[in-house]
Amino acid sequence: MTPPPDGGDRREEIEQARLIPESFALGAFLLTGLWLLGKRLWLATLILMLAWIAIFYVQTRLGLHPTALGLIYWSIALFLGIEGNNLVVRKLARKGWRLADVVEARSLPEAERRYFERALAGETTMPRAEAAPPAAAVRPSGPLPIIGLFPEARGR
Repeated sequence: MTPPPDGGDRREEIEQARLIPESFALGAFLLTGLWLLGKRLWLATLILMLAWIAIFYVQTRLGLHPTALGLIYWSIALFLGIEGNNLVVRKLARKGWRLADVVEARSLPEAERRYFERALAGETTMPRAEAAPPAAAVRPSGPLPIIGLFPEARGR
Protein backbone atom coordinates (compact mmCIF):
# COMPACT_ATOMS: atom_id res chain seq x y z
CA MET A 1 0.00 0.00 0.00
CA THR A 2 1.27 3.45 -0.85
CA PRO A 3 0.58 6.67 1.06
CA PRO A 4 -1.84 9.25 -0.29
CA PRO A 5 -0.33 11.48 -2.96
CA ASP A 6 0.90 14.78 -1.60
CA GLY A 7 2.17 16.26 -4.85
CA GLY A 8 5.69 15.04 -4.14
CA ASP A 9 7.98 12.77 -6.07
CA ARG A 10 6.65 9.38 -7.23
CA ARG A 11 9.91 7.73 -6.15
CA GLU A 12 9.46 9.00 -2.58
CA GLU A 13 5.92 7.63 -2.55
CA ILE A 14 7.23 4.21 -3.64
CA GLU A 15 9.88 4.26 -0.89
CA GLN A 16 7.21 4.84 1.78
CA ALA A 17 5.13 1.87 0.61
CA ARG A 18 4.18 -0.77 3.18
CA LEU A 19 4.06 -4.44 2.31
CA ILE A 20 1.40 -6.26 4.30
CA PRO A 21 1.31 -10.05 4.06
CA GLU A 22 -1.89 -11.92 3.34
CA SER A 23 -1.14 -14.58 5.91
CA PHE A 24 -1.83 -15.67 9.47
CA ALA A 25 -0.53 -13.09 11.98
CA LEU A 26 1.22 -15.23 14.58
CA GLY A 27 1.98 -12.20 16.76
CA ALA A 28 -1.70 -11.28 16.86
CA PHE A 29 -2.56 -14.85 17.81
CA LEU A 30 -0.04 -15.12 20.64
CA LEU A 31 0.04 -11.53 21.97
CA THR A 32 -3.41 -10.17 21.14
CA GLY A 33 -3.52 -6.86 23.03
CA LEU A 34 0.16 -6.06 22.66
CA TRP A 35 0.04 -6.73 18.92
CA LEU A 36 -2.94 -4.41 18.53
CA LEU A 37 -1.13 -1.68 20.47
CA GLY A 38 2.05 -2.23 18.44
CA LYS A 39 0.13 -1.78 15.19
CA ARG A 40 -1.62 1.30 16.64
CA LEU A 41 -5.07 -0.16 16.21
CA TRP A 42 -6.59 1.92 19.00
CA LEU A 43 -10.24 1.21 18.27
CA ALA A 44 -9.68 -2.56 18.07
CA THR A 45 -7.70 -2.42 21.32
CA LEU A 46 -10.51 -0.50 23.03
CA ILE A 47 -13.09 -3.02 21.77
CA LEU A 48 -10.92 -5.89 23.02
CA MET A 49 -10.59 -4.28 26.45
CA LEU A 50 -14.34 -3.64 26.68
CA ALA A 51 -15.05 -7.23 25.64
CA TRP A 52 -12.74 -8.56 28.38
CA ILE A 53 -14.32 -6.28 30.97
CA ALA A 54 -17.77 -7.57 29.97
CA ILE A 55 -16.54 -11.18 30.05
CA PHE A 56 -15.05 -10.79 33.52
CA TYR A 57 -18.23 -9.06 34.73
CA VAL A 58 -20.33 -11.95 33.45
CA GLN A 59 -17.83 -14.40 34.96
CA THR A 60 -18.17 -12.86 38.41
CA ARG A 61 -21.99 -12.72 38.17
CA LEU A 62 -22.60 -16.14 36.61
CA GLY A 63 -19.46 -17.98 37.64
CA LEU A 64 -18.15 -19.07 34.23
CA HIS A 65 -15.82 -22.04 34.33
CA PRO A 66 -12.12 -21.24 33.72
CA THR A 67 -12.21 -23.48 30.65
CA ALA A 68 -14.89 -21.21 29.16
CA LEU A 69 -12.64 -18.18 29.72
CA GLY A 70 -9.77 -19.98 28.02
CA LEU A 71 -11.99 -20.95 25.11
CA ILE A 72 -13.17 -17.36 24.72
CA TYR A 73 -9.58 -16.05 24.84
CA TRP A 74 -8.29 -18.51 22.23
CA SER A 75 -11.24 -17.89 19.91
CA ILE A 76 -10.57 -14.14 20.03
CA ALA A 77 -6.86 -14.82 19.48
CA LEU A 78 -7.63 -17.05 16.50
CA PHE A 79 -9.87 -14.35 14.99
CA LEU A 80 -7.12 -11.75 15.38
CA GLY A 81 -4.56 -14.13 13.92
CA ILE A 82 -6.70 -14.64 10.82
CA GLU A 83 -7.99 -11.08 10.41
CA GLY A 84 -5.19 -9.04 12.02
CA ASN A 85 -3.45 -8.00 8.81
CA ASN A 86 -6.81 -7.06 7.27
CA LEU A 87 -7.40 -4.70 10.21
CA VAL A 88 -4.10 -3.00 9.39
CA VAL A 89 -5.09 -2.70 5.71
CA ARG A 90 -8.46 -1.17 6.64
CA LYS A 91 -6.78 1.33 8.95
CA LEU A 92 -4.41 2.43 6.19
CA ALA A 93 -7.26 2.64 3.66
CA ARG A 94 -9.20 4.94 6.02
CA LYS A 95 -6.15 7.21 6.12
CA GLY A 96 -6.11 7.44 2.32
CA TRP A 97 -3.48 4.82 1.49
CA ARG A 98 -4.00 3.00 -1.81
CA LEU A 99 -3.40 -0.55 -2.90
CA ALA A 100 -0.60 -0.14 -5.42
CA ASP A 101 0.28 -3.71 -6.29
CA VAL A 102 -0.10 -7.33 -5.26
CA VAL A 103 3.14 -9.28 -5.06
CA GLU A 104 3.50 -13.02 -4.66
CA ALA A 105 6.63 -14.05 -2.77
CA ARG A 106 7.87 -16.50 -0.15
CA SER A 107 9.53 -13.93 2.11
CA LEU A 108 9.43 -10.21 2.85
CA PRO A 109 12.81 -9.42 1.17
CA GLU A 110 11.71 -11.22 -1.99
CA ALA A 111 8.37 -9.36 -1.95
CA GLU A 112 10.15 -6.02 -1.53
CA ARG A 113 12.52 -6.78 -4.38
CA ARG A 114 9.67 -7.73 -6.73
CA TYR A 115 7.58 -4.72 -5.78
CA PHE A 116 10.40 -2.21 -6.21
CA GLU A 117 11.44 -3.73 -9.53
CA ARG A 118 7.90 -3.37 -10.88
CA ALA A 119 7.19 0.03 -9.32
CA LEU A 120 10.43 1.64 -10.46
CA ALA A 121 10.01 0.20 -13.96
CA GLY A 122 6.60 1.92 -14.16
CA GLU A 123 4.62 -1.34 -14.11
CA THR A 124 2.44 -0.68 -11.09
CA THR A 125 -0.66 -2.40 -12.43
CA MET A 126 -1.17 -6.11 -12.45
CA PRO A 127 -0.69 -7.79 -15.83
CA ARG A 128 -3.98 -9.03 -17.21
CA ALA A 129 -4.35 -12.70 -17.85
CA GLU A 130 -6.20 -13.31 -21.10
CA ALA A 131 -8.97 -15.83 -20.84
CA ALA A 132 -8.52 -18.88 -23.03
CA PRO A 133 -11.53 -19.81 -25.16
CA PRO A 134 -13.37 -22.85 -23.81
CA ALA A 135 -12.32 -26.06 -25.48
CA ALA A 136 -15.05 -27.88 -27.37
CA ALA A 137 -15.92 -31.22 -25.85
CA VAL A 138 -15.07 -34.17 -28.09
CA ARG A 139 -17.88 -36.69 -28.21
CA PRO A 140 -17.55 -40.20 -29.57
CA SER A 141 -19.49 -40.90 -32.75
CA GLY A 142 -20.96 -44.23 -31.71
CA PRO A 143 -21.97 -46.06 -28.57
CA LEU A 144 -19.15 -47.32 -26.38
CA PRO A 145 -19.24 -50.73 -24.77
CA ILE A 146 -19.02 -50.42 -21.01
CA ILE A 147 -17.31 -52.88 -18.69
CA GLY A 148 -18.34 -52.27 -15.10
CA LEU A 149 -18.29 -48.55 -14.49
CA PHE A 150 -15.49 -47.68 -16.91
CA PRO A 151 -15.70 -47.41 -20.70
CA GLU A 152 -13.41 -49.65 -22.68
CA ALA A 153 -10.31 -47.89 -23.98
CA ARG A 154 -9.97 -48.43 -27.78
CA GLY A 155 -6.72 -47.83 -29.54
CA ARG A 156 -4.62 -47.60 -26.41
